[in-house]
Amino acid sequence: MSEKAIDGYRGIYFAIGLQALVAVLFILAEAILDRTNQNLFMIFNLFLAWVPLILAVLIYKYVKNKPLVSPLGIVLSIAWLCFLPNSFYIVSDSIHLINFNSTDIIVGIVAFFMMAINGLLVGLISVYLINLELNKRMNSKSSALILITIFLLCGFAVYLGRFLRFNSWDVITNPILLIFDVSNPIFDSNTQKNAITTSIGFFGIISTCYLILWRSINYLKSLKQG
Repeated sequence: MSEKAIDGYRGIYFAIGLQALVAVLFILAEAILDRTNQNLFMIFNLFLAWVPLILAVLIYKYVKNKPLVSPLGIVLSIAWLCFLPNSFYIVSDSIHLINFNSTDIIVGIVAFFMMAINGLLVGLISVYLINLELNKRMNSKSSALILITIFLLCGFAVYLGRFLRFNSWDVITNPILLIFDVSNPIFDSNTQKNAITTSIGFFGIISTCYLILWRSINYLKSLKQG
């Protein structure tokens, strides 16, 4: 992808940024109407959802035409992988709709779906940028296999965040407990169901949405070339 193409993405960034702003305004409106701050955490979750996109753009700008195994490439790639699940995790925030006052539930529904869609979009766009970089360095089958593995990891990470309350930075600040709890579903039948259903469920969401995005972009490219 050329610099001109990346510049063209600024319009998309503006659009999804505007959507994020509107979602935040809905959350703030609900907080004012109900005089509560119990749902303001969703704004921070939305911020975390944007981090992978920022990292993916940095990877493109500073690692393009260079091996991903360079020191900078390794650091940015690991950071991107650690934060990517946050973009999809926000979909699971739907469980907090019960916290909305019944008179303002429509405000909550609108705010949640806007944030969920926004998180999915920024996450998928970041994956697309990484996919382009992978395709420069390997064949499409190897690239697809890596993405499938990443999507499975993201699904499991959503489980870790939603049920075990781990965060992206626990990889650095609390790695021993994280490793212990990651292995827990293997031996504990009580946690296997949640781990499997969450992992597979979010894998299905992420993979199918990304397939639609990838096919749509390729189709639009073919129309332009034709």
